[in-house]
Amino acid sequence: MVLHAVSEIHNIRYDYIVVDRWIGNYDRNASAAVTNSLYFREADISPVIRMINYTLGYIDLLYPPLTSIETRYYYRIPTYGPGKFENQFLRPLAPGAWLCVLAVCSLCILLLVMSSNIEGRPSSTQFAVLSVFASFCQQFFEDNSEMVTRRITTAGKMTILVTGLSCVLIYNYYTSSVVSWLLSGPPPSINSLKELLESPLELIYEDIGYTRSWLQMPDYYYNKRNAKIEDELRQRKVLNKKKGEPLLVTLERGIEMVKAGGYAYHTEVDNANTLISRTFTQNELCELGSLQSMEPTLLYASLQKDSPYKEFFVWSLLRLRERGIISCIQDRTRAPDVLCEGSSPRALALGGAAPAFILLAAGYVSGFCIMIIER
Repeated sequence: MVLHAVSEIHNIRYDYIVVDRWIGNYDRNASAAVTNSLYFREADISPVIRMINYTLGYIDLLYPPLTSIETRYYYRIPTYGPGKFENQFLRPLAPGAWLCVLAVCSLCILLLVMSSNIEGRPSSTQFAVLSVFASFCQQFFEDNSEMVTRRITTAGKMTILVTGLSCVLIYNYYTSSVVSWLLSGPPPSINSLKELLESPLELIYEDIGYTRSWLQMPDYYYNKRNAKIEDELRQRKVLNKKKGEPLLVTLERGIEMVKAGGYAYHTEVDNANTLISRTFTQNELCELGSLQSMEPTLLYASLQKDSPYKEFFVWSLLRLRERGIISCIQDRTRAPDVLCEGSSPRALALGGAAPAFILLAAGYVSGFCIMIIER
């Protein structure tokens, strides 16, 4: 867009050539790339390119930068599969609070054991433990012993009453905390490339120059800090795709596949946000997630090394910046972020409820073992 403004002001015309990717290996026999075309003087200028240190010895970059780029993986939050393991059933209370609950229950058990001994119950420890545990689980425990107790102590009644009231208060706070987390908490999202790698989502990419550079050059990364995990993504989710499975798709097709679910689409943010805002409903926006891949990065026009056009283009771009034309073009092409207006209740996946099922399974196993022993 900015170079078009330069051509209109100075009445010049560009002859375009199409290349395969941004960054090449400076081998004349390799596939066409922007840097190769400039280095071998097959092209005079490139509209935008990402600055990478090792390319500076082969081409010249023009100042000021013309625009910036940020890329993300867009995906619809998966509603199938076990989901990520979340131990939310212990989070409503801090570790210190859980220790206090344990201490209070232990004290109540001790007092019930003492009162049960005074009452002459045959299994005082069993009665005390099961009574407190039943109160904690909002249940009632009845001692079916055939031996009649000598008396029912007031201390035992008060202990059970205090235990029951305390457990009711804790239970109400606990359940309200879990329910509020489900209703108002953010939907489960993918927060790192590692989680994306382990997710069931299939990866697809926009068919564009920087994607082909990433696919074809093992030392090209969207973010150098994520080099290790990007290599894993390439090997496990991209390069080993079966024949016929989609990999490089257009922006429109990629957003359609994201909308259908099951795919994470890597593309540039502004173009994606523009299309998403036109095609997604509010409910679909609330189910849309994104994960940053390439941080906002400045893009520069580039020329052949020691090009005779360098001084002319630098002067032209500086004049456009002084007049505010570059910032005007940048504001015109920048798309606002797409946001979910409101929230929708999140469904509790199997991974989130796993601690409850683990506890249930442990109870069944314990009950079965006790039954075998009692036989």
